[in-house]
Amino acid sequence: MEQDFFHIPRGAQECREPVPAGLPRPGPARRRRRRRRAVPPRLGRVEATLTLAVVARAWRLPLQDLKAPTRRRAPVALARQVAMYLTHVIFGVSLSEVGRLFGRDRTTAAHACRTIEDRRDDPDFDRLLDVLARALESCGELEVHP
Repeated sequence: MEQDFFHIPRGAQECREPVPAGLPRPGPARRRRRRRRAVPPRLGRVEATLTLAVVARAWRLPLQDLKAPTRRRAPVALARQVAMYLTHVIFGVSLSEVGRLFGRDRTTAAHACRTIEDRRDDPDFDRLLDVLARALESCGELEVHP
């Protein structure tokens, strides 16, 4: 069997491994990185669904409005931002995962958290978030047995 060697550009190190004739020459090696998730997907999904339900009830909005892919009206957008914020802060879900769970980008989730943090200066809004956070924490403490 005839053997062919790699073409070696000037200045490159020499490669001594032969490639059998007729076989395609391998291209540059590419490594694929696996994305790591901070929270298992199912666990994050449960928390996001729970948060959406609690926030929708508090804002008296239909759940479908919060799940909609478009921005909708300002109260809907604010409620969605609160849900993203609470999912991230209360349950410790990463911003990337929050964005994925809510059908948004991680930068949108980060913007939501910054916006809600800025609005916490208002005592009434802060009190509302504290009540929602306590409700979610009490729900999160429940053990679910399959």
